[in-house]
Amino acid sequence: MKNFYLFLFLFLCGACSNLGNKDALDTELSKVPILSSSFDSLLSEVEYLPIRDRIECIIKISHKNEEEIDGVKKQERLLMKVLPFTSGRKRKEVLIQLVRTCSSLDRFGVSGAYSKGLKWIEMLETNHSLSQEEEWQVNEMKALLLNRSGYQEDFLPVWYRLLKQYREADKPEDVGKCLLTIASHFVMLEDYENALLLYKEAYQLALEHKFMELQQTSGIMLIKYLCGAGYYSESLDYYKRINPEIAFNPSIQNEVVKSYMELNKPDSARMYLVERLLVEKGNKFVLNCMMAETYIPEEQDDSAFLFLDRAMTSYKEKTKNYQRKSKEATLLPHCFLSPCYLFADLLWKKGKIQQANQYYTIVEPLMKEIVKTSMQMELQIKALTNFSSFCRETKQYEKALDLLSRRDSVLQTYLEFKAKNDKKNYAERLKIQELKHELNESEDVNRINTHVAAICIFLLVISVAATFKSISMYRKLKKQGAVNYRLQGMIKKCDEGDMPKSHSVSMDQYELLFWQALHKVRDEQYFLKSDLTIETLADVLNTNRSYLSVSINRFCDKGFSVWLNNFRIQHAEQLMRENPSIALKDLPEQCGYATTGTFVRNFKRCHNMSPSEFMNKLLIEQTLPKVEKTFQ
Repeated sequence: MKNFYLFLFLFLCGACSNLGNKDALDTELSKVPILSSSFDSLLSEVEYLPIRDRIECIIKISHKNEEEIDGVKKQERLLMKVLPFTSGRKRKEVLIQLVRTCSSLDRFGVSGAYSKGLKWIEMLETNHSLSQEEEWQVNEMKALLLNRSGYQEDFLPVWYRLLKQYREADKPEDVGKCLLTIASHFVMLEDYENALLLYKEAYQLALEHKFMELQQTSGIMLIKYLCGAGYYSESLDYYKRINPEIAFNPSIQNEVVKSYMELNKPDSARMYLVERLLVEKGNKFVLNCMMAETYIPEEQDDSAFLFLDRAMTSYKEKTKNYQRKSKEATLLPHCFLSPCYLFADLLWKKGKIQQANQYYTIVEPLMKEIVKTSMQMELQIKALTNFSSFCRETKQYEKALDLLSRRDSVLQTYLEFKAKNDKKNYAERLKIQELKHELNESEDVNRINTHVAAICIFLLVISVAATFKSISMYRKLKKQGAVNYRLQGMIKKCDEGDMPKSHSVSMDQYELLFWQALHKVRDEQYFLKSDLTIETLADVLNTNRSYLSVSINRFCDKGFSVWLNNFRIQHAEQLMRENPSIALKDLPEQCGYATTGTFVRNFKRCHNMSPSEFMNKLLIEQTLPKVEKTFQ
């Protein structure tokens, strides 16, 4: 009996000694950098700990926030080393940490990291029971891995499920994170309407719960993409509402200035830029370029020259040291292209040919530089078109042809890029619609499988609802039978090329209404009526505004306003092509517009250029063959 107590005493002493050693090692390891000889020395002592203590120590090491790739790789190796000795809860914990390390390695661009991370996630989901918090953590890491690896079809379902679960669990901060992630995907697809809805929801959520970081991120995105979508007043409204600390964020300066300029408020744009110049440190050539551009629409060439000169001087100061070391000429930043070519246009208009030629020449390399974004391509096309017109007028025909050739090359690349991008984005949007439908279906199936009693209630409700729906539909069809008969008769008047005969019988009410509206607006040229609204068209068609709006959206994927304006702009383009000398001031009225401003704004939306620029382009296209004939 005495021997037993002696053995128990010695065992407890050894356990306490090991516990003390483990705590001391944990403390030292938390202080020492993982990529150091001191850490390796301490790690050798960890090897002598009992296996349970060793596993706990390695898990704590894996929780350290490592910013270097070699440090993360070392964490992964240590976790892999203890994984075979784990089981139950500890094995689950080690697997979760392995997923985290793989996610970090994937961010560093390590090949195959995402596939290993997905493998550990599969093991977790298959062999372990996860708590709600653990499931959310694992699903977030899974979504990030799928997104970075390009599996968009699998990436979005995870975020939509997380968004639903976070809402049900009342976790507003996590809801905001999901909203931003999904919205950024819509931005990538250029689906700004859906993205803006999500950003607005995130911003409102941030205000309600005082999440400053979420408010900053969603506010900046709203300012940026509201401006990009043409909602300039709303963009400025959000700019004025955001926290003053982020009001001068560099990422929103272009949108703020653009919004003021589009709203014809150059003074407000200049006040904003002056404030930026006062708080900005270091080189200010970008802000000076923007300041110069605000004076050009007002034809204040002296003020524009002053700020352009400041921008040039500031940039030369910045690149002075580099130019001393390198004999190669440095290309101006792309921010100089717009103000310089517009300033050259202004000088040309005022008859200052030599100065205009100088500024065109300064940014000519930027006009011919190979760029990758559609916005930069659009700017190059405009600049090349204007410079070629200048060269043609100053009898520099060879250079004019060279510039036009370059412009056509950029235009072709731009059109190919847009077509490819639009096709890809449209396909992705369709996938998202299918995804939402599938997610809803899967949720219904899961609920039905887990709640047998609910199935009977659900079927009973559906049966009752279907009965009432049938009765309602019968009454509705009976009531609208006469209207449908008139619609069928009017459809026969539509152009046979627009509506195949095989469709006339199978068309539903909305399709019939759409073809009737198309016949009125396009064929009978209702679009030329400046007072035409969706309400007046609905009255003409003996229907209501809601039915007409739904039918146009369904078969054109556009709202009534955009659909109507497209006909008017097409008509304007036809008039300009038939008569290049037509007076631009008469065009709006001839195309159904009540104001010139509305006409110009819609024309820019369709053609990415103003009517005068489009007319200039037509004149170049018509005179170019004559110039080529002269050279022959």
